[in-house]
Amino acid sequence: MSAPDLDVATLFWPNDDTLSVTAKSRVQVVRLLCLLGSIVVPLYGLLYRVVQPTATDPMWVRLGIAGLLGAFVGATYVFKKLRTHCVGVAWGMLYVLMAWATALAAANQFSGEYVVGMVVVYAVSATLVLFSSELLRSVLSFLLAGLLFVGAALLWAPSAQVSPLVLGGGMVMVALLVGIVARWVLLVRRRLARQEQELREQRNQLEGHRRYTNRLLNATDDLFFALDEEGRFQWWNDRVLEATGLSDDEIRDVDAPGPFVSAKRKRQAKQAIRRVFKTGSGQAEVPLRIDDGATVPYEFVGNLVEDPDGKRQIVCVGRNIADRKRRARELKRSERRFRATFNDPNLLAGVLAPDGTLIEQNETAMGYVDAQREDVVGQPFWETPWWDEETRPSIREKVERAAAGEYVEYEADLETSCGDPYTVAGSIRPVVGDDGATVSMVVSAREITERKRREEALRAAEGRYQTLIENFPGGVFLFDEDLQYTLAGGRDLREVGLAPSDVEGKGPRDIFPDGLARELEEHFRCALDGEKNVFEQEMGGRRYLNRALPVRDETGAVIAGMAVAQDITERRRRKEELERKNDLFQQAQEIANVGGWEFDLDTGTLTLTDQAYRIHGLSPGSRMTPERSHALYHPDDREAAEEAFRRAVDGEGPYDVEARLITEAGEKRWIRTRGEPQEENNRTVRVRGAIQDITDQKEREEALRTAKADAEEANRLKSAFLANISHEIRTPLTSIIGFAELIGSEAGGLDLPNSPLPGYATMIERSGKRLLETLEGVLNLSKLQAGQMEMETEPVDLVQQIRWTVQELRPRAEKKDIDLQLETDRAMAEADEGGVQIVIRNLVSNAIKYTEEAGQIWVRSFQAEDGAVLVVEDTGIGMDPAVAEGLFEPFRQASEGLNRKYEGTGVGLAVTNEAVSKMKGAIEVDTEKDTGTRFTVRLPASTEENSADGSSSTT
Repeated sequence: MSAPDLDVATLFWPNDDTLSVTAKSRVQVVRLLCLLGSIVVPLYGLLYRVVQPTATDPMWVRLGIAGLLGAFVGATYVFKKLRTHCVGVAWGMLYVLMAWATALAAANQFSGEYVVGMVVVYAVSATLVLFSSELLRSVLSFLLAGLLFVGAALLWAPSAQVSPLVLGGGMVMVALLVGIVARWVLLVRRRLARQEQELREQRNQLEGHRRYTNRLLNATDDLFFALDEEGRFQWWNDRVLEATGLSDDEIRDVDAPGPFVSAKRKRQAKQAIRRVFKTGSGQAEVPLRIDDGATVPYEFVGNLVEDPDGKRQIVCVGRNIADRKRRARELKRSERRFRATFNDPNLLAGVLAPDGTLIEQNETAMGYVDAQREDVVGQPFWETPWWDEETRPSIREKVERAAAGEYVEYEADLETSCGDPYTVAGSIRPVVGDDGATVSMVVSAREITERKRREEALRAAEGRYQTLIENFPGGVFLFDEDLQYTLAGGRDLREVGLAPSDVEGKGPRDIFPDGLARELEEHFRCALDGEKNVFEQEMGGRRYLNRALPVRDETGAVIAGMAVAQDITERRRRKEELERKNDLFQQAQEIANVGGWEFDLDTGTLTLTDQAYRIHGLSPGSRMTPERSHALYHPDDREAAEEAFRRAVDGEGPYDVEARLITEAGEKRWIRTRGEPQEENNRTVRVRGAIQDITDQKEREEALRTAKADAEEANRLKSAFLANISHEIRTPLTSIIGFAELIGSEAGGLDLPNSPLPGYATMIERSGKRLLETLEGVLNLSKLQAGQMEMETEPVDLVQQIRWTVQELRPRAEKKDIDLQLETDRAMAEADEGGVQIVIRNLVSNAIKYTEEAGQIWVRSFQAEDGAVLVVEDTGIGMDPAVAEGLFEPFRQASEGLNRKYEGTGVGLAVTNEAVSKMKGAIEVDTEKDTGTRFTVRLPASTEENSADGSSSTT
């Protein structure tokens, strides 16, 4: 069917969503046929009149029937109930039409033309009933009704030009033919309906399988996706979106490996994709940069397939192998630790099979027997040369117990191949599999011959130290090589409520907290290695000075260790108090920039504090004399200073002098020095005094004298600056923007497929325009504050302004490791674009400045009933709500004073408030100290639609 036919046919298609597709199709057919009938019925009347002018065929009847058909078509467009019962009404009209055709034929004595018309109406109407019904009964009913109409007409007609027998036989033949066709058509229709139902069920089943497959692929923890030959994503599961942080729309425009792979790995990933298209399959390991910025190793397996359209694609599965790599590293570390332990030169170690056969042993163990490795491997462990006849039964019994799953310890006195006696202590540890059965056994032992000797020497030493330990004013402890206390005593031990029996036989971890015990064990081991060490510890609010010393026997060998503890709490408190006072004194001098000095007349020694040295421009501790000090004075002030000092030395009274001082580095300072003589036995023995740097005070005095003139000059310069800066900066900026546009145009006309030049030109042009717009915004705000200019409002897309501004400030946030997030919904404001930029820039800059490292900042926008809303929220230092009330005043900040932490002019928020006010908006602040701050700006909503992209986004 051609396009025009399709357009005409659609005019008869009902626009009614309550009807099924089949019902709509029937209504369409009924409308079309009724409209066709309304044309054909009058037309045939005209033809009959031309052929038989004397025939009985009132035209008004035909026009009435045509009008009825047309009215019915129109009514189906208006009345829903008529559309619902459209087929039933049409059947009724067919019955009426058949009765009319029969009556018309009878009125014209069943002439040939009218008989043919009657038969045609009979056959066509029965066919229409057939195509609009699914039951053979409906067709047969119409055919029977037609025969009855014709039979009645034959009885009524006075005469018939056609033989009644021929007419009746012809009608019966038409009825039989239509009935047979109806039977066949209905059978075919039912078969097609069943096939359609089966096809629908298969389609639904296929769709169910597709949804089930998607659920399976989305349920897996692996990445599953398909790529075309250009490396673009064709299909992906939800894990891909979660790992990349992209949406379905965003990932369609990304080609693999996209932004998920570092620059140095992109080439490797693209080569792997090309290799799969070439060979049909491939595997690669690529570190993937996931949504939170971390890099995670993934293993990708790809296979080449064809889609239903015959196009080649790669189906890839990506699996996070971070855990597998971690387990591999842990396995390697465990193996290295095992090997390091197994090959310990101080450890005799071996591995046994479950039946006790020796599988492996280390070199240390082989050094104790006169045999080769092949002589012992594969032998029952108890039959190896390490054991003599007396110990073999005992060792066999222990091996069998270990094979049954028991951890077994042993100690044995043996002899080397040279006949030297030695003692070993060790264990046999079973290694079990997943089913709980023993798969191997690890046997280990250490020679403890020397340890046995040291234990005997220690027992002898304990007797010698007993009296000393009991009467020691602090706490004294003896410990062995296992870090177990063998002897304890001392007065401090009793004062903390411990008896020797509470300590002896235990280790530090059994008595002291974990942190304290670990530190003690570290120092104890150093003592056992022969080192003396001194350290302090705190316990129970008391401070102790501890010493860990080695205890040696007559030969000088270390046989144990001794720990001595003394309570130094009071001594430490006095020391800290003295240091605190000295520190306070030093701080006071530094804050006041005042130093002290003292001159001893008997020794001729001049002593200065550190601050006094710094005021002289000298390093603390430098050699100093009155002559060297006075030599630093300005020549015009030196004589007066020397004379005042001489009078104090002579005991003529104190002095207070202001003078200029020039340091050895050439720095000029104003100082105030005071001195007072000190007498003993009516004789001046020393002169004490203070020296203060008053340079700042003098400079402030000088500044006050010129402040008025400077203020007047600054006011004049301000006017000149505002008048000239626009021209001085706009001119070079205009040139930069013009040349950037020129470079971009030239670069666009060249064949530079891989050159970044067009992008650089665009960036320069955009940055230049942004700087120009910002400059104009600042100048406009300055004029607004002076009341010289009004802002021009226009529709402004807040989302676009936020993105531009945040893009410029994001490097500052990343430098502090701050998570800067955008949560922007479409928001159009009626405002000044430059003013909006300054508002966003000031608020985001403040948030970055007052947010500590690893903090978070959110920039949001949305359209509210009362206007366009901008929100900047951070997790920064916050402030006291009482301080926030005056935050929008000029030169006010959350932290003020000389010791404030954050620098700044304090006019940013005042300018922001002024800009918002000029744009007929409002700004609110919600803050809490140490929690964060949220600024909310409400601007009038724009009444115009903007063509820019205002879609919501989250970054």
